[in-house]
Amino acid sequence: MRAIVVDGPGGLEALSYRTDLETPQPGPGQVRVRTAYAGVNFFDTLIRSGRYGRKPKYPIILGGELSGWVDALGEGVEGLSIGQPVSALTGDSGCYADFALAPAGSVIPIPDGMDMKLAAAWPLQWLTAWGVLYASGKARSGDWVLVHAAAGGVGQALTQMASRSGCRVIATAGSQEKCDFALAHGAEFAINYREKEFGREARAITGGRGVDIICDSVGAANVIGNLRAICFFGLIVVFGYASGEPEYDERLLWGRSCGVAMNGLYHLVERTELLSRGVSEMLPGLSDGSFRLHIHSVQPLAEAAQAHAALEGRETIGKLLLEVNPA
Repeated sequence: MRAIVVDGPGGLEALSYRTDLETPQPGPGQVRVRTAYAGVNFFDTLIRSGRYGRKPKYPIILGGELSGWVDALGEGVEGLSIGQPVSALTGDSGCYADFALAPAGSVIPIPDGMDMKLAAAWPLQWLTAWGVLYASGKARSGDWVLVHAAAGGVGQALTQMASRSGCRVIATAGSQEKCDFALAHGAEFAINYREKEFGREARAITGGRGVDIICDSVGAANVIGNLRAICFFGLIVVFGYASGEPEYDERLLWGRSCGVAMNGLYHLVERTELLSRGVSEMLPGLSDGSFRLHIHSVQPLAEAAQAHAALEGRETIGKLLLEVNPA
């Protein structure tokens, strides 16, 4: 079996393309999927570099989401059939490979005719966005929502979902091109954080009121700006820390009667009712094109290092994929 393996934390050189690995066997409650495409996400770079919050056990095959076909069923698995096309979430690892194992509850049958690239590109980031906005943020029509990194995979999902829900969306991004992308995908306002201080700018846009919900995957670098932007009784939802783990002074939070919530996709996946609701509310719209998912590039499995370099260099707009077994 081919796979991208990380033997220990490091830079791009830590990514090893292997062709001699054994095909994994599904245990009870598991499904083996033959991988068509694997999603590339920022947390993959954190695992590779040793900066991930939950420390993995090395060596590890990277990748937490994929599209493909059911290849084998473990004991007790029902409702899936061999050869069925699916999207799947595997947790923290396993998808940069010819075959991957996933819990049966995290294997999602896809609509007939859905493109396998799209099937690999949506689950991790769009379910994350759904959880941030609805499970944690409790977004309502009329809310002001600030979306950081709005041209990224989760950002484009958050922007579209919030806009469709009747929220007023302010996006932040690091270039005019990315700001334009956010505006084209549902944001009402876009702030280039390299040119303007987003916290003051967001407060000015809302007439001094501040925003109700902040969706933040950046972390430490955004703490001060978030506190400037948030309204009284607002909520900052943290679901990543690309710039380092954020630390919020409780006294400053008290000063706005606002809160900070942490959101992890793995908690959503463990709650069948929430997961089913998220899938049912998003998958039809992605399949028929009413939600737009932009794929930045698709690269061969062996070129995973180039994908990581582009992601870490903030060179991407939308989703990155690795092509494994496309047919």
